[in-house]
Amino acid sequence: MIAPKDGHLAPDPETADATPSTFNDAAGESNNSRSAHRFVWGFGVVMVILAGGGFLFKLIEFIAVFTNDEPLQFAVMPVLTYLIVAAGYGCLFMWAYTKGQFKNIEGPKYRMLEMQDEIDAT
Repeated sequence: MIAPKDGHLAPDPETADATPSTFNDAAGESNNSRSAHRFVWGFGVVMVILAGGGFLFKLIEFIAVFTNDEPLQFAVMPVLTYLIVAAGYGCLFMWAYTKGQFKNIEGPKYRMLEMQDEIDAT
């Protein structure tokens, strides 16, 4: 971070995306950082597969209850409503991801500080 004359912190343009824990030399990422990155991705993939399998199992179980004349059929509408709402949130997330809403999550705080400086100046 660079501290300009007015005392506000601004990101250093040379190291805007780099932090001391991710870059140790000019050549790029350290081995520790790469292995941690691989571990997180691997763990995430395993968790998504396990959660997807559990969800698929429950979905098949739900369809079986829906098609049979079992006493649990009273729960069909609330669960169906939940699935529709969850699909809506999933579509909203995919829209935001494809439109790039998660690309620069640090930018709004700097824009807010700049706008506050403009408001204070008036």
